[in-house]
Amino acid sequence: MAGNGPAAGSSLETYSSLLQWMKSHGGDLHESVQISHNERQGTHIRAKKEGVPSNTHIIKTPVATTMSYFNAIDHRIGDVHFPSHGVKFPNSFIESARPEEVAIFFLVGQHLRGSESFWHPYLHTLPEPGTLTTLPYYEDEDLDWLEGTNLLQARKQRVAQMRQKYEDSYDELQKAGVEDSERYSWDLYLWAATIFASRAFSAKVLSGVVSELGLPEENVSVLLPFIDISNHRPLAKVEWRAGRESVDFVTLEDVAAEQEIANNYGPRNNEQLMMNYGFCLSDNPCDYRTVCLRAPPGSPLQVVREQQRQLFPDSSKDSEDPYYVFNISYPLLAPHTPIEHSIFSPALFNAVSILAANQRELETLEVSEHEIRLSNTYGNSRAALAAISQIIIELITHIIRLRSSGPGPKEPSNLKQTHAKIYRDSQIRLSESALVIAAWTLQRARVHGLTGNWEGIKQLLGDHMARIPNEKFPDAVRSRLQVKILERLSVLMATGELFSFDELLDLLPGEVREHFLVCSTAVLKNASRNIPALRGITAQASPFRFPLFVCLVVAVHITNRHKHGLGSGESHSFLPSRLSQWAGFILDHYLPPPDDVAWAVEDEDDENLLSEFDEVLAAMREQNADIFSKLEPFTGGWQGDAWWLSPNWVRWVWMMTEQECVQAPEDPLALLSSEGSGNVMLSTETYLYIPQSPQQ
Repeated sequence: MAGNGPAAGSSLETYSSLLQWMKSHGGDLHESVQISHNERQGTHIRAKKEGVPSNTHIIKTPVATTMSYFNAIDHRIGDVHFPSHGVKFPNSFIESARPEEVAIFFLVGQHLRGSESFWHPYLHTLPEPGTLTTLPYYEDEDLDWLEGTNLLQARKQRVAQMRQKYEDSYDELQKAGVEDSERYSWDLYLWAATIFASRAFSAKVLSGVVSELGLPEENVSVLLPFIDISNHRPLAKVEWRAGRESVDFVTLEDVAAEQEIANNYGPRNNEQLMMNYGFCLSDNPCDYRTVCLRAPPGSPLQVVREQQRQLFPDSSKDSEDPYYVFNISYPLLAPHTPIEHSIFSPALFNAVSILAANQRELETLEVSEHEIRLSNTYGNSRAALAAISQIIIELITHIIRLRSSGPGPKEPSNLKQTHAKIYRDSQIRLSESALVIAAWTLQRARVHGLTGNWEGIKQLLGDHMARIPNEKFPDAVRSRLQVKILERLSVLMATGELFSFDELLDLLPGEVREHFLVCSTAVLKNASRNIPALRGITAQASPFRFPLFVCLVVAVHITNRHKHGLGSGESHSFLPSRLSQWAGFILDHYLPPPDDVAWAVEDEDDENLLSEFDEVLAAMREQNADIFSKLEPFTGGWQGDAWWLSPNWVRWVWMMTEQECVQAPEDPLALLSSEGSGNVMLSTETYLYIPQSPQQ
């Protein structure tokens, strides 16, 4: 079985002996296949010159040659008997230890019998402990190759769990008075446990002779001699058929001449393959990465999870949500899955969105038995964009961590290190391809005027892909990235919803923009000159740039609404419909400031900054009132506390823009051009979010 290293007697003669032993008990190997061996694939089976058609029973492994917990307890049911063949444990040990531990100790016992064991022809083909490549056998320099990956801590936990299970079971073995119990060593236990973990099948393969009612409460694993010779190929079409006399390995696809006949261990990612089998695949289509995302105590995510548990106490939903980053070619997805959910599992995307949501968005939370998410309504794409930004930061951090850890430029010196390198490289590639998708979603939010423009989208995609070095991805991966982007819809139906300050000015009608540009330039320049904390800060970086814009838009919106409300007959609006809709939206969701009470923000430093800004505005009104008065035809002739830049309105907008902005990474694809140690400066930019209605 791939990844377990060479067997003790890995010659074809050894496997021929196993085949003859299996045939002597009623087993068989189809005449159109043969046993083969080479350095890359190890011992395996392949089709002869005539090939093998679909639905061929390749291997028949007799039930009598299988090994499981049933043999350890000398199980009988009707006329079916699973003999213990010379290794009989006391009932006290069987009753006190778990079935999986009993089976592992049973395998050790058969190994200790050597050539006297009934299963000797099979055991002789199993790899020796020194040749196993599963994680518990990593040591010293091998572990350097796992540095920075999820597997380093996972290995530590796995070994600790196995050690505890061994010590508990070994104590029970000694209490039961088993003869020569000291021979059941930790090394042999580790070997036997690895054999079961890497080679055993579900007890369902014995359902032809043992009904489910006859199975113990815990899962039982079954060793199937000869069937376990087959290597793993993702998505291989095979089946194991349980019969009364044998377990059959059946191929459900045609196999061409001289081609290997592979098994399918299931849609396992590289982490699972490394953990259980000691190998992984550089081009594993079923690969994905598990992301550790904890909901901080008291956070909206933690609170709503608790609500979900209370609402659905009898839910069959797993306690842990599947937080995954999928391979670009992951095959097990619904055809209409949005592009973001095809790379970032919906549970991950929704959870990060909830953690990034503001109070307004949290009011739209939807909780069902199997999902927690924000509703897909006008104004809620901000949380999704904030989530994408956080995901990009996590991806970049993950790539840099793996690039900068590990053994450096050294080449692998053994099989374990070779597989660990494949694993490391595949993890980096997985995050890099996911970064391309996430950066695309963010790019769409930053480009304006593309609504319904298919040619513009294709041009934008061409520019996006041109940022990626040609050697970064194989042609097939690059093509798959583009196809996925073009064929799948996004969870964000609109484009161009994040704005820099200069881009916001382009949303204003000509005359309003002209006067506001003069006004905002003067205000921001004076603030930078007269507020010590802002000295040297440009207008594009000033913390007051967005509040100034929003104050203007709200003032113009209220003034226009007031005019129309008086029935003046004037239908002209100084704002485009997008800004009018947005201004009404934020006024509905953020309580406007009162006229008779002075507001203050909670943060003392922010309040001090705002107070200094008030002083700048007051001095400018007194010394250069024209820059404000020229805007009065649009903002209205507000006086005193009703002025559009009054302290209360500035504080209201300050608090509102804190909630309605998105801090996004700048140029996330730049990392793909850097193959160094990972010393990449990750800078972010703050953008104001202005949603777009689907029809706009």
